[in-house]
Amino acid sequence: MKRLLSIAVFALFGLAGYAQTTQLTVYYEFRNIEEGYDHDCKTQVVIDGKSVGETAPHKQSKKGVLTVSVPAGDHKLRVVNWAKYEGTWEEHTVENNYSIDCMHEEGHRFSKPEKLYLVFDLDSGTQVSWKKPVKMKKAKK
Repeated sequence: MKRLLSIAVFALFGLAGYAQTTQLTVYYEFRNIEEGYDHDCKTQVVIDGKSVGETAPHKQSKKGVLTVSVPAGDHKLRVVNWAKYEGTWEEHTVENNYSIDCMHEEGHRFSKPEKLYLVFDLDSGTQVSWKKPVKMKKAKK
C-alpha cells in the first residue's frame, strides 16, 4: 500500500511539472504609417499552431501589449498582426498586398516569464527584441 501511494504521489508531481506554464508579454507598435492607412488591427499569439490569445481591435497608430500563458518547454512561437480590410480580417503580410510582413516566427524555449518587443516599421520591416525594447537606428540627415 505504501509503495502504491508513493507511485501515485510521484505520478501526480510528474504531471504537475508537465503542465507548468509561464507568461509571455508581447509589446508591439507600428512606425511610419502612411497617411490614410491607419488600419484597424489586432495581434495574435500562436503556440505550436494553436492561438493562445489576441488583442482587442484597435488602430495601428496605438501601441499594444498582450500577455498570454505559454507551456514551459520548447515551442514554435508565431506572433501575427491582423488588419481589417473592407470588413474582413486578414494577416498583415506581403502575400496579402501589405508593404511588410507584420509577424514574427521562431522556435523558443520558455522557462520563465518573458518579454518580446516588436516594431512593425513600414519602411524597414519588422524589428524584434527579447527582454528590452527595440532600438531603432536614427535617420540620417
